[in-house]
Amino acid sequence: MSTELDYNESYYFNFHDQKSGLTAFMRIGSKPNRDEKSVFLFMIEKDRVCGIRNAVGCDDDRMFCSGLRFVNDNGTWHISYQGPLFDVASKEPVPLMSSMDVIWKPVNPEMDYHDCVDAKGAALSAQTASEHFEQFGLAQGKVVIGDRSYDVDATGERDRSEGVRDWGAAKMWMWLNSVYGDDVGFNATKLCTPMGDVDAGYVGSKDSNDPVVRIDIDVRYDGQIPSGYTMVMKGKSGKEYSVEAKIIRHAALPMQGSKDMLLVETISETVMDGRTGYGIAEFLVPLKN
Repeated sequence: MSTELDYNESYYFNFHDQKSGLTAFMRIGSKPNRDEKSVFLFMIEKDRVCGIRNAVGCDDDRMFCSGLRFVNDNGTWHISYQGPLFDVASKEPVPLMSSMDVIWKPVNPEMDYHDCVDAKGAALSAQTASEHFEQFGLAQGKVVIGDRSYDVDATGERDRSEGVRDWGAAKMWMWLNSVYGDDVGFNATKLCTPMGDVDAGYVGSKDSNDPVVRIDIDVRYDGQIPSGYTMVMKGKSGKEYSVEAKIIRHAALPMQGSKDMLLVETISETVMDGRTGYGIAEFLVPLKN
């Protein structure tokens, strides 16, 4: 393990159920050299956003924090939670006792982002987790938020990262994913640093991934909030993938560790190769006064 103060190990999952309109995203991250383990868990419903953030001392159980647990069983993940969630828009939020019991099954092979970037790209991204792995999958189970109950039949994305994680190192990033049916998905990551940009990602199927080596994207905004994007990803294979996306819901969250940035989590409806898919598009953007 690195002795860097901001060395980080983290696990992230999301899923979107188009039928119910429920979207969930969550992360457990450990910085053992700072004796810090942090968690966030947010649920975006059709009419509200509920969530929780917390930080505790670090320990050896890197996949459990404050009621949220990830268990890996030969590549299939069991995600569970027991505890309160809070309506983020409420001025005086009250705890909504909540639970989650979801099985998250991967579809494509796990993608190593070293397959996307050269030595220069690896150096540019070294302060935001040099070891980074992505995968899309299918999620089924049950979520309860207060007096509301959801039977989940969803698609989603997971990532695992290791390395130095300095939240203030990036000027901006876009982390976009979408899943089409149960057999095709993509992730597109554009990281903007003071020394240059890094493009990475994949277009994946059950059998293989095409690493993404270039991303051309035009993002449309409604004020500070993205409203859609047009994107072309170029794969290592030479194939180009065109995506048209519109944002259907969002949650804007202050960025931990940076008072000048805003983290915008959005649910996007995307079209690629004539197929419609859904996923989370995450934008870290400068906070305007």
